[in-house]
Amino acid sequence: MAKDVLTFLIDNRDSFVSGEYIAKKLGISRQAVSKKVSMLKDDGFVIQSKTNRGYRLMSFPDVIVPEYIVLETNFKPVFHHETIDSTNLQARKFALDGFPERTLIVSEVQTSGRGRMGREWQSPKGGLWFSFILRPRCIPSIAPLLNFVVANSVAKAMDELYDINLKMKWPNDIFYEGKKLCGIGILVSSDIDLMHYVVIGIGINVNNPSPQSVDSLSVKDIVGKEVDRNILLANILNKFKEEYTLFERNEFDKIMGYAREISNTIGHEVRVSFLGVEKRGIVTDIDDSGALMLEEEDGTLSKILAGDVDFLRHL
Repeated sequence: MAKDVLTFLIDNRDSFVSGEYIAKKLGISRQAVSKKVSMLKDDGFVIQSKTNRGYRLMSFPDVIVPEYIVLETNFKPVFHHETIDSTNLQARKFALDGFPERTLIVSEVQTSGRGRMGREWQSPKGGLWFSFILRPRCIPSIAPLLNFVVANSVAKAMDELYDINLKMKWPNDIFYEGKKLCGIGILVSSDIDLMHYVVIGIGINVNNPSPQSVDSLSVKDIVGKEVDRNILLANILNKFKEEYTLFERNEFDKIMGYAREISNTIGHEVRVSFLGVEKRGIVTDIDDSGALMLEEEDGTLSKILAGDVDFLRHL
């Protein structure tokens, strides 16, 4: 395996690192280092070689590189799969087995990805399909705010990297100009007053063709070219750490302030459905608990904690 050499190259990617230095640190020969560099090149890594200077990693293939994610984000361990049924299912199993907070599962393809209410989420190669474990020290009733922590993280990362302004459809979908780009799923295990674990699942159309079954698009569609999924994933996770710190400090007003800024739901006429019950009206606000405030047709102001939202007029 060439992962040990890859870690050195990632850690020193802004400069050259000598084969002699790598060999000494790993306790192998320079010939072994050269062989491993050749293996990495065969796998699609672009590595510059210069006499008397060594090696420099220039770019990754379009595949998630766990070594890079660990170094850039400190999310670990990272489990990377070519194909998996569902990253959420594996994360849940790992959580039950006692894996720590920030354990990350990412797959190039999901065969049984699911969105809200168990709906199928198409997860082909080229997207970002990942889940991670949290072990919050808080009461379960504030867990729904994690939807907004995640949404803010995705929106801020995309804005910083690509200068695109995303919107959040309550409670957990990310849109761009009226088309779905990203879905968020949160699984909570708790007692009445104690949180055991949370699994955060995120699916983003990145370089993959947009699914035809829903009105959606990809990051590639927006920016007009393929993007580096490793950089995007690392930026989202780092933004999440910042937003999650606010959550841990109970600074919910800051979380929800930004969530309101990016909401595409406030001010719109909607139908909210939950367990066979429908309500219609104008969304007046999202409060600091994450609840949707709905002014119904008869003037009643309802606080909606969960449900599916359908816009009654085109965005």
